[in-house]
Amino acid sequence: MTEREDHGWFDDDWDDDTGDQWADVPWVLDVDGPDHDLPDPPGAPLRSGGDALAVLLDLVGPERSGPPALWFVLLDADDRTIPVVLPITDVPLRADPAVARRLAAVLASVLASDAPGGSVVVGLVRAAGGDRGAFEASWVPAVRDAADDAGVRLWSVVAIGQSRARVLEW
Repeated sequence: MTEREDHGWFDDDWDDDTGDQWADVPWVLDVDGPDHDLPDPPGAPLRSGGDALAVLLDLVGPERSGPPALWFVLLDADDRTIPVVLPITDVPLRADPAVARRLAAVLASVLASDAPGGSVVVGLVRAAGGDRGAFEASWVPAVRDAADDAGVRLWSVVAIGQSRARVLEW
């Protein structure tokens, strides 16, 4: 018994199907040609600080009521999110410049390889946060200085807490 007989994959009438199974696929019906057949790439470009805040709120979710954390969302050169999110938990309440420098170095490396010309949205997350408190006041300049030194462009910085959130820099 041959493979053809055993599995029936290519029997004598394998191409007798007269129905066009692809006729109902929406991208086939597009008349603008093959360059317009594919859907838009995922992740619409961010256009405002509010867009950055919305993206981070969706990502952080219930973690907004948790311990202090820094969240980094990476954007490509066209300000579209790329599938890289870096949440750093257990951060001290007072900024540590050495930690900020190491994080900025990692972000610079990822951007250089995965999104040249891209940038970073930073979320400062803690249960009692969501505004300009001591946590945010110490981390914003530390992250900004470290990013500047590493050549990383900060697109936006947002503060997220359990019951409030706001854009700090955009």
